[in-house]
Amino acid sequence: MAFYEHIRAYREQLDITQMEAAKRMGIDHSALSKYEKGDLAIPITLLGTIQEVYAIPKDDFLHMLMGKPSKSKNPGLEARESRARYLESFYEENIAPLQHLKEFRELVMDIKSHSNDDKELKRYIKKLKTE
Repeated sequence: MAFYEHIRAYREQLDITQMEAAKRMGIDHSALSKYEKGDLAIPITLLGTIQEVYAIPKDDFLHMLMGKPSKSKNPGLEARESRARYLESFYEENIAPLQHLKEFRELVMDIKSHSNDDKELKRYIKKLKTE
């Protein structure tokens, strides 16, 4: 498997959009799309950022770079662990710096209390983003 296929699969395994990943990497989402399709070479300077943003263990990242399959004996467990690492780094980078703001906490509580249905929550958040 080519490196670009590995990073696409890893992002999908993390259950994050290209938009979210690209924002965290500091690149345009259309560039990430081209990287993931193999239409554009991934700059060497971006490799460390990809590994950091996706929270990919060093051994796994090396296997990805070499085009080798993962050595995982339990891919389901590895996927859950990868997702947990990603969410932890996302929290530290994006949520922790804002949690001291009363307005941020109120916004989170408002969103949470709006509904327990994911579709409704997504519509509500989309509406908030356009206001």
